[in-house]
Amino acid sequence: MTIGRIWLACLLLSLVSACAPNPINCDLVVVAKMPLEVRNRLLVVPAGIGGKWVTLLVDTGAERTVLAADTVARLGLARDEKIVTRSTGMGGSYTAKDAIVPGLMLGGVRFPIQRVSVGQFQLGPGLAADGLLGSDVLLAFDIDIDVPGKTLTLYRPRVCPDVQPPWHEPFEEVPGVKALRDRLLIPLELDGVHGMGILDTGAQATTIGVSMANRLGLSPLAMAGDLVVQHHGAGPGTQVARLHRFGLLRIGPAVAHDPVLSVLPVDAGVGDALVGEDFIDGRRIWMSFSNRDVFIATSDPGR
Repeated sequence: MTIGRIWLACLLLSLVSACAPNPINCDLVVVAKMPLEVRNRLLVVPAGIGGKWVTLLVDTGAERTVLAADTVARLGLARDEKIVTRSTGMGGSYTAKDAIVPGLMLGGVRFPIQRVSVGQFQLGPGLAADGLLGSDVLLAFDIDIDVPGKTLTLYRPRVCPDVQPPWHEPFEEVPGVKALRDRLLIPLELDGVHGMGILDTGAQATTIGVSMANRLGLSPLAMAGDLVVQHHGAGPGTQVARLHRFGLLRIGPAVAHDPVLSVLPVDAGVGDALVGEDFIDGRRIWMSFSNRDVFIATSDPGR
């Protein structure tokens, strides 16, 4: 855990208890629990700002929590004249002054967040959200994303040996998880080629970056007959990609045969891949940035 993330976690945890001088505390402590809804294969939660409700997309791929510019105007939030943030995503870049907020309410708990980024983004048809709940909040905690149970629970982070999620259902650990800045990276294998994918709950589907595509031998000519699609996300524009059929995708215990995946033609900051909601696929998942752990429930999610 970086010094910045330790500071943020300590600040947020001051809501429920003082940060202990000894960081090794393996007690399981719930910080906040909130309802979780699936909309168009993406996860959203309610949040309160200044006594008004907003809907936030649960996005571990976003560096910071972001509110849409029109939401900031609707809520009447002031802008911070001293802090300008540049947001970059699939839709390009957007630069704006941060919005000043009187805290963020999640699951009945007030998080002492004073400002958030302001963005302009497209989330695609069938999905409306007022902003993104980003990794600056999410990865400061251990996260239980329970899609079947329709809940998102934030736990106090624990740096302890042999930590496992508090579940009754069977689960498996995804081995080889790493962290890069504010990202969790998980190993994947696609048609015999290995890579590391950013675990991005804000992506509807797993997307292959140009670096891994090159290692797979996927030239523009090889994908010339593939369907062209457009990706929406942070930024005012879209990113064109090709839908290509592969033989086998393996991510931890999750295996997909003959998957059709988007392949980006340019470096859009995704590295080898974005591992999206198709990895969760209606299951329960545990993420711990502090412990570099990802667990996924292996029971049938009810399909």
